[in-house]
Amino acid sequence: MKSIMYINPQSMRNLAIYDYSLLTHLQTDVYYVGSVHYDYKPLPPHIHFLPLFRYNELRYNWAKALSYLFTYLQLFFLILRLRPHAIHIQWLRLPTFDVLFFRIIKRLTRCQLIFTAHNILPHDTGNRYLKSYRRWYQQTDHIIVHAKATKAEFHTTFPDIPLQKVKVISHGILQMDYDPAALRQNSPDYDKHYGLSDCMVFSALGYQYAYKGVDLLADVWATTPALRDNPHLKLLFVGKNKGADLSAAQGIDNVIIEDRLIPDDEFYYLLSHTDVYLLPYREISQSGVLLTAITEGIPVLATNVGGLTEPFEIAPIGWTIPSADKELLRNILIHLAEHPEEVSQKKNDTAMWTKVREYYGWERIGQNTQQLY
Repeated sequence: MKSIMYINPQSMRNLAIYDYSLLTHLQTDVYYVGSVHYDYKPLPPHIHFLPLFRYNELRYNWAKALSYLFTYLQLFFLILRLRPHAIHIQWLRLPTFDVLFFRIIKRLTRCQLIFTAHNILPHDTGNRYLKSYRRWYQQTDHIIVHAKATKAEFHTTFPDIPLQKVKVISHGILQMDYDPAALRQNSPDYDKHYGLSDCMVFSALGYQYAYKGVDLLADVWATTPALRDNPHLKLLFVGKNKGADLSAAQGIDNVIIEDRLIPDDEFYYLLSHTDVYLLPYREISQSGVLLTAITEGIPVLATNVGGLTEPFEIAPIGWTIPSADKELLRNILIHLAEHPEEVSQKKNDTAMWTKVREYYGWERIGQNTQQLY
């Protein structure tokens, strides 16, 4: 096989885990252009890591943009020198510029462009980038999506793009990277801080965005006495807030809201103490945290959007509602609060979790990706 270049400007945290999991299951050499802040396991010898992107360490948007453009200047000469047969791109950070850059690269090198559309359009942007992404998809040779529902959505959003370009390759499970020694050391402090023992714990962890429906969750909890006033329940909103309005749940005794980045060992602590992970998303293609919850055997409550409910076709890993609707959400949360044995049964179904993990294993995903290359 000729050389492959894999580009991810955001190869940190869950995205670094994704890259590592995919790349280590490819049976070919890959030039991996990523962030200087890559923070997962050391890469094997056949993955030639080239840490170029620095923009995430900068504070101001203008500085980030300049850093991104400078990195692409470096990337331009790197591509001309290496002449990869195929370039696999994970994310666009400046779509209008990215389209122009790779149009020039394609003309100069005749390479194949492969793009993983983790989301068809950037979240919470409406149609702002519709034209840029249409131009991008027109010049891309192959488009990877993670779910059948996303492929159908792609065709609806971009009916002029040939659907044969679009290949469904699952998003694999994500094995968390944390320091067990740090977890052991910090667990007593976490126990004291969160007080999760003897509670049924509902969690929405990580970045808090409006598209995740967490504001609806806060409103429902605050206006439902059976949830709000139950001392045996706990609701967690722990993670950096990116514009979600959680004010309705502020000050409620059994709700914890913390607006900050979570260290990996603390995230694992909270996830491992979670009984039901909440995904009341308004929109999504596929969720990395859903695959992390599957890895850890945590039941989920998910809306039927994008590919969130496709794991349920493999096994009943939790509960679904048709959409991010307050009454639907309220009813299912009350039901779960009143039937903890139903939650325990799912958590303890070892055969079910094994089946789902095998389906979302990286061996098959790596094989399918390599076939596309």
